[in-house]
Amino acid sequence: MTNELNEWQAFWDEFAEEYEEIQQESSFPIADDLAEFLIQQNILPCATFLDLAGGTGRYLEAFQSLTAKYTLVDISAEMLKIAAAKAAKNVTMVQQEQTIFLTNNNQPYDLVFSAMNPVLQTKDDLLACCRASRKWILLLRVIKDEDQLFSPFEEKNPDLFLNQRYKHYLEEEQIVFQTKCFEYTKTERVTKSFFHDYFALDFPAEQVDAITEKTFGSAHEKDNQQSLVFELIYFQVPNVYNGNGIQ
Repeated sequence: MTNELNEWQAFWDEFAEEYEEIQQESSFPIADDLAEFLIQQNILPCATFLDLAGGTGRYLEAFQSLTAKYTLVDISAEMLKIAAAKAAKNVTMVQQEQTIFLTNNNQPYDLVFSAMNPVLQTKDDLLACCRASRKWILLLRVIKDEDQLFSPFEEKNPDLFLNQRYKHYLEEEQIVFQTKCFEYTKTERVTKSFFHDYFALDFPAEQVDAITEKTFGSAHEKDNQQSLVFELIYFQVPNVYNGNGIQ
């Protein structure tokens, strides 16, 4: 691999355990809700399922019983070790950079799935996914992640807008797609001191004091409601991209 890919792999290897802790702490049942939706749409079960940038296998346990052969691809060996502990006998782990995998792949899958994929950025990336699928492409991303207390003072994550980019690419290629949103909320109690410390490195001290007083006033703690929206883009791959899909 190139130095850039080695650095990318090292980053995700180092982050793997913390990443899995974050996933386990999530109270949002997106994997189960998504699986239920795909069953209702007759997209699942399927024979062969490709999970690109599958990480530690957040969706593995919900999907692996719904396919005869599940392939999870990720660049990080440490991510795959964690995913392997969740895997049934029909699951194959592949440690490889996504572009290399898709370039070398010569066996299309019934369904290509990718959630929160950090390297799915360009039209070429998207069309490479199309060539790997004989039937369905499923792209899942968070499109809204806001809360009442912190979000007003934070910059928007640019990844929240990637689904809009995918839609633009699909429209350019005249590929018909559908979308489905999964919306979740949760509320937690936040203390004034935690809020102040959270922004201590982001703003000058006087500004942190000001926004803390503006947000909390005389209260020592407040409820903070978080709103999270996942959007699924799903479509059948036209025949022109893979020689196997719909006309």
